[in-house]
Amino acid sequence: MLKLRIALTILVCGIIHCQLLAQSADCNLSVTGRVVGSDGKPLFYVALSLEQTTEGTYTDKNGQFTIKGICPGTHHLQAYLIGYRKVDTVLNFIQNVSIKLILTTDNVDLQTVQIESKKIEKTSVQTIASSELSGEQLQETRGNVLGDALKEIAGVDVIQSGSTIVKPVIHGLYSNRILILNNGVPQEGQQWGSEHAPEIDPFIATKLTVVKGAESIRYGSDAIGGVVLVEPADLPTEKGMNGELNLVGMDNSRMYCGSGILQGAIADSSLSYRLQGTYKRAGTLSAPFYTIDNSGLMEENYSGTLGYNKKHYGISAYYSHFYTKIGINRNTVAGNPTQLLELFELNKPIVDSAFTYEIQRGFQTVAHDLVKVSGFIQYPSFGKLEATIARQDDSRLEYDFDVPYSVNGTLDNAPQNDFELVTHTAELVWEHNPIGHITGSIGADFMTQGNVYTGLAYAPVIPNYRNYYGGLFMIEKWSVSNKFLVEGGIRYDYKWQREYMENATTLGLYTNTQQYNIASASIGATYTMSHGFSLDFNAGNGWRSPSVYELYAYGIHGATATFEVGDSNLKVERSYDFSTSLHYESQVLEVDFGVYTNLIDNYIYLQPQAGKPDAEIETIEGVFPRFNFVQTNALFKGADLDAKWHITQHLQYEPKVTLVFANDITNHSYLVLIPPQRFQNSLEYKWKKIGKLANVFVRVSNLIVPEQTRVPPNSDFVPPPKGYTLFSAAIGFSVPMGTDEMNVSMQGNNLMNTSYRDYLDFFRYYTDEPGRSIQLKIRIPFEVFRTRHEQTNSQSTNN
Repeated sequence: MLKLRIALTILVCGIIHCQLLAQSADCNLSVTGRVVGSDGKPLFYVALSLEQTTEGTYTDKNGQFTIKGICPGTHHLQAYLIGYRKVDTVLNFIQNVSIKLILTTDNVDLQTVQIESKKIEKTSVQTIASSELSGEQLQETRGNVLGDALKEIAGVDVIQSGSTIVKPVIHGLYSNRILILNNGVPQEGQQWGSEHAPEIDPFIATKLTVVKGAESIRYGSDAIGGVVLVEPADLPTEKGMNGELNLVGMDNSRMYCGSGILQGAIADSSLSYRLQGTYKRAGTLSAPFYTIDNSGLMEENYSGTLGYNKKHYGISAYYSHFYTKIGINRNTVAGNPTQLLELFELNKPIVDSAFTYEIQRGFQTVAHDLVKVSGFIQYPSFGKLEATIARQDDSRLEYDFDVPYSVNGTLDNAPQNDFELVTHTAELVWEHNPIGHITGSIGADFMTQGNVYTGLAYAPVIPNYRNYYGGLFMIEKWSVSNKFLVEGGIRYDYKWQREYMENATTLGLYTNTQQYNIASASIGATYTMSHGFSLDFNAGNGWRSPSVYELYAYGIHGATATFEVGDSNLKVERSYDFSTSLHYESQVLEVDFGVYTNLIDNYIYLQPQAGKPDAEIETIEGVFPRFNFVQTNALFKGADLDAKWHITQHLQYEPKVTLVFANDITNHSYLVLIPPQRFQNSLEYKWKKIGKLANVFVRVSNLIVPEQTRVPPNSDFVPPPKGYTLFSAAIGFSVPMGTDEMNVSMQGNNLMNTSYRDYLDFFRYYTDEPGRSIQLKIRIPFEVFRTRHEQTNSQSTNN
């Protein structure tokens, strides 16, 4: 592999050397925007094209569009819709452009183009496959936790503990191998446990992007499985104040949720702001034939952003607070090994509890605070320089089912485990101007982190620790022609970590220290063919050091009802990832198909100790199945398919396929806790308008998950559950509200009330998944005020 690294480094350096020889342009710019009529309402299916290229597209129901693959220079952008005057405007592309087009009817001479903003997007490895949820698709996931929302993307699954603690799985990899960026900041919490869900409010995002594959070059060593980008909208630039209110209700658990946004810009000051808040409450969930005890949830979240932007510089500040209280199913406690086996064999819990919003003991509370300040300067002479600093405070309290012993009852409300994690991060990125064929960036990032445990358990689940981490990276893109892009990246990382521990026998204190310094590289290419086809290829390597929990865990995880044991001899994971994807897009058919292979040396995973000595651990709190962290060499491979077939103007069929295969190549066997295959199908019929209702749709869907048969024999406490098929349906419409529209939708999940268990749910040992649920979702936009100039224009248009 040393030869591979040397070759990749030479190749990247060769690309940089070509800067002095290159003569053609970088063709990775884009134009995004919105098309509206003279009344301010969005226009659907407006045809847009760039006269000097073959690029073109149509607007969606919100009047929005994106055209990519644009070379720097002057281009004619044309917009056409029957009944409206054609717009032909000239745009000079030196960077990405965002515009607003106003189309007028044939008897009006006025044509308007507004250049809203220009910005250079944060550089990442573009040749790696990625998918996103935005607009209507994202709106339909409102009210779900982040992991459940991401399941709508092919290639993404979840690992969970019950229905309220959900973490994303990308191409079979999860936990510390998936990096989540919250508003551009790497999310750092007590995320080492499979039951530690991301402490992020999905309502802050207007787009969720999943990068499927190792993005270690851009984002650091923890991104060897993929990256999830939680991206809020840009701050408004139009003067005035507006917002929206999202309301969600569900019959199963009687969940209700409200989330609001208020934002605006102050006239003549370049100052913008946004305030956001969410409250969510859910009671006891119901499986098809019983209730799921103590499965309630409560969330209280809020955030605020303030930005000041000028043509060549800008600064913004962001703060968010996330708080949740999560109930843990209490039908998992056994007094002896025989009772534990009986719990595994039961078809339903011993105690069938009644509905309640109360969350009883056996719960977690998590509070996460993020403060971020970022700024940029940008001039044609040197490009763009952007800096970000952030602080995160994460507090996790874990309350077991039993109250801690105290003589006078002073500990009745105390948690067994108390984790306090403080993280500081900093990043500096320089995106240089195009030099011939070459564009790219050079950057550095730094992190320091400290964890303090103050629980009441006999021994800490993990020791106190501190680490320091720093990295340098360079990513360069070479546009060989209008159709061919080559990019490469190199990165060097250093990590220092020290644990502070106590000898259980002598009670003496001692420390362990690890140091890692490793280089990584990637190379990729994109080829845009004729007739709507494009092909991507990427190869790269990455690494991940074992977490403190994987090294030293020893204790009960109440949220998964398991006893987990670490291994202090674990080695660094090394990943060698290869992927390729084919894209096709026309007015009738859109297809994204990708295949990948990921070889991971020293792959760390949690192995059930079924059939081995000490398979069950007896403690004062009960008997629990034992899981050990072990290592092996593993090979992951698979394929993703996401397609849309526009059968008619109104009817659309969308299939999604996720295939994951994982092998333990050291022991010539399979791996445990690998997602089974997933097959999703949906058929949707749309009407542009029915009476006063717009964008009316009816959709029916099904999900097929076969039994996971690729597991080592007798390797788990219970066999993998049977496969299942779920059916769902949804209806929705929009109602005009001023210059915007109110969206209403109703969705039914598991309509057949199927009783099933999911292989990646730790509570599959004890209980079924939730039964039928009906959700109602309403989005209400509002406008507090507009500037006098905007009001005058609106009144003259109406007249």
